[in-house]
Amino acid sequence: MALTACSAPATHDAAPAPSAAAALSGGAAPATAAASDTSPSALTVVSVLGDSHSGWPGSWFRGSVANGAVPGVAPGVLASEPGRTSIELLAWVGQATARRGVVLVQAGTNDLLIRRATPPVAAQGVEALVTAVSAQHVRAILVSVPPSGTLGAATNQLNALLEDWSHGHQVPWLDVTRAVAQADGTWQLGLSDDGVHANAAGGERMASAARAQLPGLLGPG
Repeated sequence: MALTACSAPATHDAAPAPSAAAALSGGAAPATAAASDTSPSALTVVSVLGDSHSGWPGSWFRGSVANGAVPGVAPGVLASEPGRTSIELLAWVGQATARRGVVLVQAGTNDLLIRRATPPVAAQGVEALVTAVSAQHVRAILVSVPPSGTLGAATNQLNALLEDWSHGHQVPWLDVTRAVAQADGTWQLGLSDDGVHANAAGGERMASAARAQLPGLLGPG
């Protein structure tokens, strides 16, 4: 089976270009959030830095933070760049941290698929990305990598390495994977159409996991 990168052309892979992402959240939150944003100073701005998993229209980020479904949160920057590896995403750290607040970091799929990196090497790249966000004096939350139809075992190993690293470095860990993965690291039946990305049903399960966990992770830290 040919490997498919976490990038276009799949329709749900489309993510805003840097200028479009800035328009989404650079000066004002989306209308759904603005309507309930009655006390801006009390809200935590939450942005995302990642590949297409966080940016497609039915993604976990859009179904949790971007649509205003997480109490106390104002949507920030959607720095979701399809097809990018963790190393390439370093170029978007400045954009993702522009509104300060908290940045959710989700990367690693393309390290495995495109770079053919081993899980330990992929983990080092993602860890460097989190470190770069923290270096901007912005709090990072590390997000788990979704399942894979072809690299389930590697995905499991990568998530285990990242979770261990997050605990050891006091970086909050957001797990959106267990809700959609089988024990072998592949997708649960009916939750992915291409073996790489969540479909609408899978995206909603991941969004539900994010909505449940984020309020606790966004406490003082």
